[in-house]
Amino acid sequence: MAAAATVTSSYTAKAQIKTENNMKSVIVYFTHSGNTELAAKQLAEVTGAKMIRLIPEQAYSSDDVDWTNEQSRCTQEHLNQSLRPAIKPIDIDFTKVDTVFIGFPIWWHEEPAVIRTFLDKYSKQLINKVILPFCTSYESPMSEADATLKKGYHSLKIRKGLRLPAQPEEIKKWIKK
Repeated sequence: MAAAATVTSSYTAKAQIKTENNMKSVIVYFTHSGNTELAAKQLAEVTGAKMIRLIPEQAYSSDDVDWTNEQSRCTQEHLNQSLRPAIKPIDIDFTKVDTVFIGFPIWWHEEPAVIRTFLDKYSKQLINKVILPFCTSYESPMSEADATLKKGYHSLKIRKGLRLPAQPEEIKKWIKK
């Protein structure tokens, strides 16, 4: 009977440590096709962080993300940087978080307007947090999104981002920088 209590106690201690680590970081991500959600899951496997999906009030259709159409929603949001699509509220207490991973697909070589909506809405809560952006893209590098994020949100501690998927060791190295 004592052995069973030891196993249970050991398991509980490990579970508490994992929970405490989860509360120190969170992964907030926007996905349209599912690729960024897969990247967020990969990051969650490495970090143990909780995942929170950003959901626009009005979902993006395939036509909305047709970058070859000048009238498409993503093109209009790129051309008019002041556009902010509404997002559904998220359930997170940022006072319990030190690091926020922010994930998104690259649209027009930058973060989608949904990410700017999130940063605008929660920027006061994100001050003094380490913000690590990550993106998914078949071709576009993270560097242009890094530049637009830092330029638009210079009061936040936004570090250099990473394009995923990546090897776990590369992710760990990126986080430690």
